[in-house]
Amino acid sequence: MIGEAKKMNNINSNREYLSWDEIENLIKIIGSKIREKNEKYDSIIGIKNGGIIPARLISKELEINEIEFISTKQNHYNKSFHSISKDKKYLLIDEIYDTGKTFLEIKDYLKNIEYNFVCLLSRYKIDEDKIIVGKILNNKKWIVFPWE
Repeated sequence: MIGEAKKMNNINSNREYLSWDEIENLIKIIGSKIREKNEKYDSIIGIKNGGIIPARLISKELEINEIEFISTKQNHYNKSFHSISKDKKYLLIDEIYDTGKTFLEIKDYLKNIEYNFVCLLSRYKIDEDKIIVGKILNNKKWIVFPWE
């Protein structure tokens, strides 16, 4: 029994649990950064699965009613958007910028449209010209979001 408790403590010490209050704060930070840049977006594209809830929360914060989603399955992206247009500006949303692999693959696919990328958290300090980050992490812990 004691061995199991130690094992669970070791597992939990490698995780960081975020609360809904922390998520709401990150959404407000992102909203403020976007407003400071005076950016306007026509539509939000959420990256499934982690970006679904942040996409909805940010859409509410910025009062953007049009939301679409891009699916990832075995590192191949579902490219069947209903109304993607070169005449619109998009806000692409995911929950975390970890390795950068998802962003780079989607960036290549979306190279012909105007967009900015948003993530609640990033493991790295990144150029915020095209990427808007709520918070930079100072650890490599597994992040557990409240909807997980």
